[in-house]
Amino acid sequence: MARWFGAAAAALAALVMTLSGSMADEKGPAAKDVMKAVAGKTGFCAKCAGAVKAANWAEAQDYAKKMADCGVALTKAPCPKGDAKSWETLTKRFCEQTAAVNKAAQAKDGEAFGAALKTFTGSCKTCHDAHKK
Repeated sequence: MARWFGAAAAALAALVMTLSGSMADEKGPAAKDVMKAVAGKTGFCAKCAGAVKAANWAEAQDYAKKMADCGVALTKAPCPKGDAKSWETLTKRFCEQTAAVNKAAQAKDGEAFGAALKTFTGSCKTCHDAHKK
């Protein structure tokens, strides 16, 4: 009886942890936090670009991976302002663009990296106009 109760308690605990984890995954970090990590003079984007310029591909790859992770996180962030459908579309684009930067960095392809970074940095205003508080 004690063995059965212990097994049932363990199963219940595992179920609660699984449900809690999946609920936490549904709502990601605040968009503001993701932007702080990616943008600005000390963000992953600037650090990644600087590393590529210095031909430090290992560092560039690390920062590009972090950018791509932030891209995924932003798709889970709640819409801070404006139309939710627009937010969904633009965060998906952000995610795709950070993935393109990461892909180029992982391939050590300076030309593709430059093109992907230009596309990425050129798309800020559209999203900020619609969704930045």
